[in-house]
Order: sequence, then C-alpha cells, then structure tokens
Amino acid sequence: NDIQINFSAFALSGLLAFALGLIWYHPKVMRGGGIDLLESQKKMNFTPLTMVASLFLWVLSACFYAFLAYFLEINSAAGFFCLSCLLWVAFSMPPTLMSALYTGNSIQGMAIDAGYQLGGYYIFAAVHIAFLEFGML
Repeated sequence: NDIQINFSAFALSGLLAFALGLIWYHPKVMRGGGIDLLESQKKMNFTPLTMVASLFLWVLSACFYAFLAYFLEINSAAGFFCLSCLLWVAFSMPPTLMSALYTGNSIQGMAIDAGYQLGGYYIFAAVHIAFLEFGML
C-alpha cells in the first residue's frame, strides 16, 4: 500500500500553526495577557533563522500528524480533534512543563508556550477536518 497523505493539508496546517505563533507571541498580545514585556522580550529571539526553523518544524510536525492520521485511519472530525489532544498531552505539554521545572522558567510562561502548541495542534485538526468536509482527504 502506498501512503497517501495530502501535501496541501499538512503544508497549510504547518503554515497556519506558524502564523498563530506570530500572533501569539506578538508584544501587544503578550501585554494584553499581562506578561512582563521587558522580561519576555529579553528572552525572545525573533531572527530570520529562528523564523525559518520554526516554520520548518511546524510543517514537519504537520507532516507527521497527517501520517499518523492516515496510519490510524482517522476519517472524522472527532478523530482529528482527539488526535490533536492526545499528541499534545503525550508529546508536547510534558516536555514543556519539565523544561519549565528544570530551567526555573515561570509556570505562566510554560502555560503560554503549551497553549500555543495546543493551538497549533488544533489548527492541524481544523485544516484536516476542512479538507475532509470538502472531499480532499
């Protein structure tokens, strides 16, 4: 059997998850969330290299998401939503929390990062659901 995953679905998923980060970590959004901008901006590293790396990593994650969805034969909105939740709970949130605990970063900062990651996974699900609904998966 050939593996058939939709390139457009995972590419769009990765791009939209990356775009969410541009909004999520924007200084005005951070300020609105009560985040100390001076402290946060000292730690942020918005360079072309980090942007390209972030985009690549989101697209890579979206590719693996599409592969898992195909392998697990997910073909419903509930299935895509559950896959997003399970991947986040198992593989994204725990290392983010452990990193905060070991590095001494704030739990608030960890929650911001983990929330962004969950949002990215939900974008993966939403794009795949849209492609499914339009008969493109």
